[in-house]
Amino acid sequence: MTVMDSEEQALDLRTELSPEQRTADMRLSIDPGFVHHRKIQTLLGQDGMKYIDEAINQLPDQPDWMRSTRINHIYTEAVLIFCKALEIPTLGQILATRQGRVFCSTEKLEPTPDIGETERAITRILTPGVDEPIVELHYSPSHIVASTTRTDLRQGETLSIVAQFHSYRDGRLVFHPLLMGGPWLSAETEPGPFPAPEWFSYAYFENFIEDIDEFAAVRDTPTPTDFQIMEEISEAAFKQCLVEILGDTAKADWGGETSDHFTSHLHLNGKRTTAAFLLKGPARFAPMGLNHLGKNNDQICRLAQEPAQLLVVQHCHDILPPVRTTLREFAVSPGATRRYCLIDGRDSLRLLMAYDKLNRALELS
Repeated sequence: MTVMDSEEQALDLRTELSPEQRTADMRLSIDPGFVHHRKIQTLLGQDGMKYIDEAINQLPDQPDWMRSTRINHIYTEAVLIFCKALEIPTLGQILATRQGRVFCSTEKLEPTPDIGETERAITRILTPGVDEPIVELHYSPSHIVASTTRTDLRQGETLSIVAQFHSYRDGRLVFHPLLMGGPWLSAETEPGPFPAPEWFSYAYFENFIEDIDEFAAVRDTPTPTDFQIMEEISEAAFKQCLVEILGDTAKADWGGETSDHFTSHLHLNGKRTTAAFLLKGPARFAPMGLNHLGKNNDQICRLAQEPAQLLVVQHCHDILPPVRTTLREFAVSPGATRRYCLIDGRDSLRLLMAYDKLNRALELS
């Protein structure tokens, strides 16, 4: 998936699904196409393997090919439970903090055209905004169990990956994958809230300003075509108006903060949730790129350290696709997904207008 694809998928979500559908309970898993059973057994240990052995023993008599597929899914489920329980970070978090030996995330890969001609394949992971270190997956193609995954690796696609650190040398960070496969979205309830959820995959967990109950008045406020006035509204003023809309109290900023505002008073379709906000004012009134967010995107990394189920990035101007891709990478991990939201200059102005806060924001500025 290209960077522009992420922008197009967000547009599809916003136009094709209702707020109720976008806030439904959904689960992101991995459709296993690469499974390294030995490494998984080592990672999970005896306790983890008890779960796997019990699940395998309960399988009915089946043809070998079907049994093998079921076993791969059992291994996958066990690994995702392990990652969720231990709060295994995404690759982006590891790169930003330089900590962690296992990652679980969805990543865009460079093509590996020689995958069918080598006993040891090397696939580079694309890391927008991070030039060093180069991140590579080293693995044996013999552990590929699905032709689709082999094709995806050859062509360079987006895959969900659980991988373990192996070495760092000469500016190259090497991981050995335990699991790889397509990100797979499914409903937690039956029937699901909409047909064919797999079409949206890991992009599904993006929410929009109109999905938040406390901001619902924006649904009746047209999106402004001109948001130049946002250049006159300071970050502090927007923050004050934001907390007034939420019924919160603004806290003073300080250098070690992980977010600009944290709240437990947000609701998505009536369900209470916690949210952490990263706010960017008009100090640079220009489209937000990764260079707005600190070295190695560390501001998004700090935001992701908050114990919040919704991560929100707000900016007074447009927000460029690489920011959406990076925020999604930090928020959406297979088996342990959080939601994320981007509020650009148009939606910021729309929010102020919907709650009659525009003049107040200008006065505070």
